[in-house]
Amino acid sequence: MCAAAHGWVGLGRIVYAMSSAQLTELLASLGAEPGPVAALPVTAIVPGAVVDGPDAELAARVAELHRRRFG
Repeated sequence: MCAAAHGWVGLGRIVYAMSSAQLTELLASLGAEPGPVAALPVTAIVPGAVVDGPDAELAARVAELHRRRFG
């Protein structure tokens, strides 16, 4: 949804900490239910998007937050 909004309004570069693939894998490893929407790469939603991410340090911090919730 966020990538689609970026694409529709032309906000430019998309920066993110953790990819949907990483999040899906993490949640599965924690025994959490999968999310209600398809986990697609940004460029599958906005072809040609300029993308920066994931960021290893920030992804680790996001993962820790999910571990606290589900772990």
